[in-house]
Amino acid sequence: MIICVGNICRSPSAERIFKSLLPEGDISSAGIGALVGKPIDPSAAKFLNQHDYSSDDHNARQVDSAMMNEASLVLVMEKKHQRFLMERYPSCSGKVMLLGVWLDKEIHDPYRKSDEAFKHVFEQIEESCLSWSAKLNGGS
Repeated sequence: MIICVGNICRSPSAERIFKSLLPEGDISSAGIGALVGKPIDPSAAKFLNQHDYSSDDHNARQVDSAMMNEASLVLVMEKKHQRFLMERYPSCSGKVMLLGVWLDKEIHDPYRKSDEAFKHVFEQIEESCLSWSAKLNGGS
């Protein structure tokens, strides 16, 4: 599961990229302050679509304890999200990691920012997903 704040920019983008890279995986996303029911932000959708990832049929949802318990791995965008989830769901803390851990970076929120900010964040997310995909498939 991939987590950000609103579940309309970063986490659904990562979810769609992971679904393309790991089609057999059970991949989902949610937010810690989700804009419940909202679709992917149009700027995030634009970059997904430009890179042949689907942006269709997303509805933002709020993370809850059932989702956290069911997930085998929870990837977050920023260290503050990691701390929040580890405090709220301490029994799940061992499976909460940064999406950008292999690149040693946090991925900051582009919401209500320029297309350039969304492009930069998309590139960070895609690079991070490729790194995770390689690790999950036994690569280095």
